[in-house]
Amino acid sequence: MTSEGIEPAQPAPLPMTYAEFGDNFIRMVLHRRRILESIDRLLGDKIELGPIGAGPGRVFAKVRATGWFQPTSGVEIPGPLVAYRVILPIDADFEIEIARDINRFKAKVLLPLTLNVRVEHPLTIVWDIVLPGEDEVSISVETDKRRSAVLQKVAGLDAELRRFLIRVIEKELDKPHIRRATRIDMDAIIAGAWGPIADQFLPVEGDPDAEVTGTLL
Repeated sequence: MTSEGIEPAQPAPLPMTYAEFGDNFIRMVLHRRRILESIDRLLGDKIELGPIGAGPGRVFAKVRATGWFQPTSGVEIPGPLVAYRVILPIDADFEIEIARDINRFKAKVLLPLTLNVRVEHPLTIVWDIVLPGEDEVSISVETDKRRSAVLQKVAGLDAELRRFLIRVIEKELDKPHIRRATRIDMDAIIAGAWGPIADQFLPVEGDPDAEVTGTLL
């Protein structure tokens, strides 16, 4: 409000094309924080790995693990399409069994995903999730001198774990509820929500406009 007590005029809304509206709609609805929160909910708390064979002939050792998903992080990938680079942090407890001797390790895993958003006729938003290559998966194992010696005996363990983690995440992403979540039928969602949306514009009892009957919706 100005010193004269008169509020300044608000600028008139700028018109836009349908194409611009659609682009704004997707980017505002599927913003980074909402994408990350959705992935956290869909993946749940933990994954089970193994047993898998490791070492020479994949029979030298057996590896099992339980991994707990930590909050995801990510950034938007610049470009004309909506896309995100998402990092899945996993805290894992590994068990390596060699000749019935079980050695336990803790590890931190960083598994990146690329998420591309596209649209399909008539009004469907689709998430395409691209799995990482083996060399993109980071595994940091907490070891002491004894455990380090055990790991050195299991040749190729890192590569086996990376491949196995990618397969496990691939199976997780192929679960029915996740496949459903990657295809968003906006027409069905809007139709289901239209009643509460329309109710917002009905006159409220006691409101000066309550005497006006009917609604445009």
